[in-house]
Amino acid sequence: MAVERDEIEGLAAEYILGTLDAAERRAAEARIAADPAFRELVADWERHLQPLADGVPPVAPSAGHFDRVLAAIDAAPTSAPADNVVALRRSVRRWRVTSAVAGLAAAALLAVVVVQRPAPQGTEFVATLTAAGDKPAFVVTVNVADSTLTIRRVVEDAPPDKSYELWAVEPNAQPKSLGVVQRASFTRPLPYDAKDLVLAVSLEPKGGSPTGVATGPVVFSGALVEAR
Repeated sequence: MAVERDEIEGLAAEYILGTLDAAERRAAEARIAADPAFRELVADWERHLQPLADGVPPVAPSAGHFDRVLAAIDAAPTSAPADNVVALRRSVRRWRVTSAVAGLAAAALLAVVVVQRPAPQGTEFVATLTAAGDKPAFVVTVNVADSTLTIRRVVEDAPPDKSYELWAVEPNAQPKSLGVVQRASFTRPLPYDAKDLVLAVSLEPKGGSPTGVATGPVVFSGALVEAR
């Protein structure tokens, strides 16, 4: 079924994005080991993200950052299980070694690519719609060449009596509806310039705003940026 396929695709994407909680991640890893089709989906998402992740410059931690982390671990209550402290120390060492790729998280949040290969520079924009910097709720890719927008929902469905509605917000202009987000993933025309465009999702009555303007709260938003 299409809905089940969307859910599986979403799970694979969230696994690569790192937005699953610990239990969900363990379940996804077990599925990767047991299900070749799911394993290939995860590999596809990883391949899609990697070209953009490679283009993110390294982010160096501030001076003394790791020493402060280690000091905080040493100051942890003695009742904490020893294994937890050992695991934290091991993680800190890994962070020190891998600090050169610390920008990967930012790239992943902005770079869920829904095409089979990276687009040439200047032909694609991406956005992650969040609530005040929280986990991604929607990820959007705009193909400038054919003026289309692809949106993927990675948050739960709207409440049964509500609908998510997508809005394009151009500078110095009223938001314009791009329609109700009814499926986990779909593509539609984008009749606006992607440059400097902000996208927002409001929570509207079932079926969308009855007035043509947002009547419910804006729950997620994010700016489109050029994929490099």
